[in-house]
Amino acid sequence: MFLLIDIGNTKTKWMLRDKDRIYKHDSFLTEDIDQDHFEFHVAIKKILISNVAGFEKEAILKIKLKKFSCPVEFIKAHKKLNHLINNYQDATKLGTDRWLSALSVSHEIKKTAVIVSVGTAVTIDYVSFDQKNNQYTFEGGVILPGLHLTKNALANNTADLKSLEGVVQMPPINTANAIESGFVLSVLGNIKSLFDIACSESQDVSIILSGGDADLIDQHMDKSLKKYVSIKKDLVLEGLFVIANI
Repeated sequence: MFLLIDIGNTKTKWMLRDKDRIYKHDSFLTEDIDQDHFEFHVAIKKILISNVAGFEKEAILKIKLKKFSCPVEFIKAHKKLNHLINNYQDATKLGTDRWLSALSVSHEIKKTAVIVSVGTAVTIDYVSFDQKNNQYTFEGGVILPGLHLTKNALANNTADLKSLEGVVQMPPINTANAIESGFVLSVLGNIKSLFDIACSESQDVSIILSGGDADLIDQHMDKSLKKYVSIKKDLVLEGLFVIANI
């Protein structure tokens, strides 16, 4: 049995599973990581963790997990793992969540992919696929503030742009809609830019959406790109499961 944990900036997701099935799958606010979330009595072979929320959260979780008396591994990005090459300038500096998402995709589809995670931050990454050599390469990507961060930045650093709930509207005719529309259009524009780069190298490209606001972006995806899109909400946990089985 494996316990897989994805510590995000806002939410922490976890999964208890073996090679054949998922037994439990839940989430909690990362700020509550000091509480007792893992209350089950089964023999756990190994615990694998992705953490992008800082050392303090890692230290707290280590203490909480001692009761399971099994190996605990905090995953870091590698230069190469299985069929995935990391082309980041410094491979160790690539965010664990981005690396694991790419690893998950590389074990699921046989094509080039643009991987989009829409959460506290937005990451849009390009993973190429060399069919002849069955080789994937993480080529790089962009990072943007997520919707919540965008609203907070505008609310905290401008006099009149308060954090209000808006909708995508073209053209927007109120401030809340202007902020929401600006965020969505920015993400869509960056997806299109990375997709165009991928298409310049490959004739078969998939767009994978993940994260809490994946549905928002999917809803407003241009019809010309919609046919390339699929939604996979737990790419990081799936990437951890790949490593668990190596």
